Amino acid sequence: MRKVLKPSFIFSLLLLIFVVSYIVTLLILPNHITLFKGEDYNLSIVSPLFLQARSKSDFLVVSDSQEKVTTAFESPYTLTATDEGHAELDLRMFGIIPVKTVQVRSILKQQVLASGSPIGIKLKTNGVVIINVSSVILEDGSKTSPAEMAGLLTGDVLLKAGGKELNSIRDLLNVVENSGGVPLEIIYKRQNTQHSTTITPVKSGEDEKYRLGIWVRDSSAGIGTLTFIDPVNKVYGALGHGINDIDTGSLLQVGSGQLLVSNIQGVKKGSKGAPGELEGDFLSNPRIIGDIQLNCDFGVFGKFEDKNLEKWGRPMQIGSHSLVHEGEASILACVKNDEVKEYKIEIQKISKMDLNSTKNMVICITDKELLNATGGIVQGMSGSPIIQDGKLIGAVTHVFINDPTRGYGVFIESMLDRSNAIARK
Repeated sequence: MRKVLKPSFIFSLLLLIFVVSYIVTLLILPNHITLFKGEDYNLSIVSPLFLQARSKSDFLVVSDSQEKVTTAFESPYTLTATDEGHAELDLRMFGIIPVKTVQVRSILKQQVLASGSPIGIKLKTNGVVIINVSSVILEDGSKTSPAEMAGLLTGDVLLKAGGKELNSIRDLLNVVENSGGVPLEIIYKRQNTQHSTTITPVKSGEDEKYRLGIWVRDSSAGIGTLTFIDPVNKVYGALGHGINDIDTGSLLQVGSGQLLVSNIQGVKKGSKGAPGELEGDFLSNPRIIGDIQLNCDFGVFGKFEDKNLEKWGRPMQIGSHSLVHEGEASILACVKNDEVKEYKIEIQKISKMDLNSTKNMVICITDKELLNATGGIVQGMSGSPIIQDGKLIGAVTHVFINDPTRGYGVFIESMLDRSNAIARK
């Protein structure tokens, strides 16, 4: 006898299909779309939920696209922004039931100089960074740690001591050495929150000088790659990731800084488990070409001061993250002297869900010349511009430790937002 499916089973099956379709649709659809003012953006929605797109914003025009439909579940639309700004795109099942709201951002077309030139970076921190909390050996051979008793931790940034601002390690040493063992008020920052404590310097039994029981740092230096220059506002973006303290891993807060001319004198090739590096020189004959006003997760930014802008890059339109796709692309990089060349890469994976991340793309070096020279992505190449379809779309940020041919890239939009903020100051 043939079994007849019960209505409850059929209902449960249909509900399961709906739930799975709903979840898959949410994952596939973007959270954010960036388009250029006056340009059309084609959005193809493929979902069995029969979604319809609508916008309540006057400057965002949503219209049915004339693109060829390849599936019964496809709904193609054309988005056009008539002005700059932010809008919401509502996606509703059958035009009634809300499914998802996509944030749409409209920006002006912008042309920058895509660089790839090596640069030297000298960064002076805002305050003094604790890189280790240790003990002080007293005259009787016992040990104590004033910093630990005061609640200070590795990574804390000391801003004031005894009422004096700390602009360098020497400032801190002067306050401590002249304290006479009297308790000092310390103003410090921990994870962007300011705190205060009291610390009592103790006299070391080794040299009879007053100590706090901390190791500190007030500066950092290294090489990287210049990503772009805005020739109109004379601002730049570089590195694609922030400068962190080598010991604490914390992001260094800028007190002041300099961007310097550099050249590549050698290459340490990367291999599995051992990242390589570019060996550059910028200190033997330093020439300043800019300042550093901001060090953040997306790189270093500031004013570019060299007047001969043309030698630092090629004019190129920016490309929004919404247009980035998997496939062929290229990077601009320098691995010898100051010669910038274009090398082939492949964009293997794209993540458009979180624009606050610096790991938006997975890229793979495919250019044989670059692989022979460096083994792939090496330290110092961070900030190398990523180009696709003739537009600047991002910058190299990190290398995979176990596969130096592959690494991450960040969308250029995130870097431009920071440089534009500096331009508006």
